[in-house]
Amino acid sequence: MYKKYIKLISLVMVLTLAFSAFFVADVGAASKSQLKSEISKLEKESKELEKEIRRLQGKINEQEKLKDVIERKMANVQSQISAYNKQIDSINDKISANKAEIKKNNEQIAADKLAFKKRLRAIYMNNSGSNMLLLLNADDYSESLQFSQLTTSISARDKKMIEELVAEIKKLEEKQKENEELLKEQLEVKKTIESKKSELAKDESQIQSVINSIQKDQNEVKHDNALVEKELKEMQKELDAILNASGNSNTNLVYDGKDFLWPTPTVSRISSYFGPRWGRNHNGIDIANGNCWGDKIVAIADGVVTTYWNSCKHNYGKKPVRTCCGNGYGNYITINHGTKSGKTYVAYYAHMATIAVSKGQKVKKGQVVGYIGSTGRSTGAHLHFGLAINGSWVNPMKYYKKVK
Repeated sequence: MYKKYIKLISLVMVLTLAFSAFFVADVGAASKSQLKSEISKLEKESKELEKEIRRLQGKINEQEKLKDVIERKMANVQSQISAYNKQIDSINDKISANKAEIKKNNEQIAADKLAFKKRLRAIYMNNSGSNMLLLLNADDYSESLQFSQLTTSISARDKKMIEELVAEIKKLEEKQKENEELLKEQLEVKKTIESKKSELAKDESQIQSVINSIQKDQNEVKHDNALVEKELKEMQKELDAILNASGNSNTNLVYDGKDFLWPTPTVSRISSYFGPRWGRNHNGIDIANGNCWGDKIVAIADGVVTTYWNSCKHNYGKKPVRTCCGNGYGNYITINHGTKSGKTYVAYYAHMATIAVSKGQKVKKGQVVGYIGSTGRSTGAHLHFGLAINGSWVNPMKYYKKVK
């Protein structure tokens, strides 16, 4: 009897497949199209800039112009990286949405199967003498399987149940297939991002070479030493002012006391630690791995953006005497992460390529707040990350059990 029961299930499902249909909507197609259009436009502009760079190379009297063109080219590539990162985020969002739908489909299929099995058993128990019995005893489906016979044995309600079950299974298969394609697309985009980062590193090397050429015949060693000292003092004043403004801001936040999140999910190497450096204290840590242009920077905890500077466009490694902007810190933000047991926690993120939040904005733990760059007084792409408690800089590593 069990074999006959299974035979009936197979028979009904095979027939019903002929009358089932499924449609998959291309969610997010417009957004994907917009990103591809933006990337195409940027790549075209990049090629034009590369052509201009080749034209200017070797022309001694046009080195400043060459430097400016390379800067524009680097900004273009950074924009491409940002666009590709958005594409990765879009793909991840789609994959997550599909996974949620797959889970929902599996639950629905399980429920439909249970209801279907109960219904088949009822059909079998109530059809002991005629067409149904003939179907169950048939050795050759092609001899006994006729549409009229099936329709006399199965009600419209039964067919609807089967159609819904088949549709859910097909939907599940389509979503799984779509996720496989999305993962392939994600891999290709990641490869492109790595290629763009390598291109950016070459541009950085080239622009530094141009800068060195411009400064080669300039005898500024003594002047530079004095200027460095002045810059460092200005940077310290700026940092103190930033800390004071952020620490005194009234956010009414309460820090939950949980472990801080590592600020750079894809970069774990610390290139410079907290403590004495260049004759004074380095009030934070520098996080870099040599190829982190455009990598994400995230909030270490919930908080409010209390200070903000996002006007620095010179995003490349510079000699120590090139302050650039932001009083040496380039594009930066501070986030007040709240107060607990009378202690206020403020984090400082500096030298960013671009910032993804605004002053006064509330942020969640793990939210992207910007991207790694080399704005300000910086010799290469990195994040300067500082942590202050009650207005005093502390070693951030004391608050991390592990990196990442």
